[in-house]
Amino acid sequence: MKTVSLCMIVKNEEELLGGCLEAVVGFVDEIIVVDTGSTDRTVEIATEQGARVEHFEWCDDFAAARNYAKNLSTCDYVLVLDADERLIASEVDSFREFINGPDFDIGFMTLFNARSRFDAPD
Repeated sequence: MKTVSLCMIVKNEEELLGGCLEAVVGFVDEIIVVDTGSTDRTVEIATEQGARVEHFEWCDDFAAARNYAKNLSTCDYVLVLDADERLIASEVDSFREFINGPDFDIGFMTLFNARSRFDAPD
């Protein structure tokens, strides 16, 4: 079975991060959260959720931060999410089947954008 890393870059996402990480439990094999200078509970929440937390000094380069996170992955595939995005449970099984099928370079799935920690798709 192929493995999936969730790689995120975050800063001051304490309100939304927990819900995002809860939505990927059982789908991803590792969670990598790269913090770019949070001053709230973001790092603590990520750690509580079992994420590997790394730090990246913000250099006004979104791509550099994202690539740093991606390069920490030890899995076959990388899932990139922002803290306000949620996987939709009904999509997860079909996506797992897809990645365990013939090789592919990229895939897409429907996401839900949350406005609060408890906001979830119907």
